[in-house]
Amino acid sequence: MNNNSTKQPNKFTRFLRNNIALLLLIFCVLAITAVVLAVTLTRNDTPVIPNDPVGGNPNDDQPGSTPPDDKPTQPTTQKVDVYFNSPVNYSEIGLEYTFGPSNLFTYKSTLNEWSAHKALDLKATEGAEVTAMYDGTVIETGKSFLKGNYVVIDHGEGVIATYASLEDVEVTKGQSVTRDQTIGYVSTTAESEYKEGPHLHLEVTVDGVNTDPTPYAEGKIYRTVEVTAE
Repeated sequence: MNNNSTKQPNKFTRFLRNNIALLLLIFCVLAITAVVLAVTLTRNDTPVIPNDPVGGNPNDDQPGSTPPDDKPTQPTTQKVDVYFNSPVNYSEIGLEYTFGPSNLFTYKSTLNEWSAHKALDLKATEGAEVTAMYDGTVIETGKSFLKGNYVVIDHGEGVIATYASLEDVEVTKGQSVTRDQTIGYVSTTAESEYKEGPHLHLEVTVDGVNTDPTPYAEGKIYRTVEVTAE
C-alpha cells in the first residue's frame, strides 16, 4: 500500500482560504452595523437650547435689530411775541382817552358836558364784528346807560378790557375766549354816547388802574410766550 506522508487540508481550511475576502467584507459590514446601532440607542433626542439665544425680541419685525426706544420724544418749544389785535375794523377814532395825570377833559355832545373819558371810541360800521384783543375769560356781561351792552374780559397779567356799546353779545360770563373770537357787534346802545354814531367803547385797566387803550387797539402791546415748535 502506498503511504503518502503529505497531509491534505480539510474542507474548513480550504473554505477559509478560498473565501477570505468575502469573510472580511461580511465582518466589516457587521462591525459598521453594530456601531450605528450603538450610536442610535445611546443618542439624546432632547434639543439643545443655548443659554443666550441670538435674535432679539420675537415681536420685532426684524429679528436681531435693536429694540425701539419707548420713551416719548420731548416736543421742542420756542418763544414768540404774541400781539394784542385791534378789536374792530374801525374807520376813525371818536372820543379819545383823556383820563390821566394831566386830568384832561373832552366834550361829550350827547351829554353836552366836558368830562374825562376813560375809554377809546373806535368808529365803525354798525353791525361790524367786535373781537377779543387777546385770549382771556369773560368775567362779566351786562347793560348800562353809560356803556350800553358790554363784555368784560380778563386777558391775564392784570389786564382787563371792557368792550361796550355792543349789539347781540355772543359770549357769556365764565366763557373762555381766544384772540380774534367774535364777542359782539358794533352799535349805538351806549345811550350816553349815541350822538357819536356806531362805535366800540373800549376801556382797559392794568392792575385795577385805568390806562390808555390806544396801544392795545393799534397792536403795539405784546407778550412773549412759549409755544410748541412745529
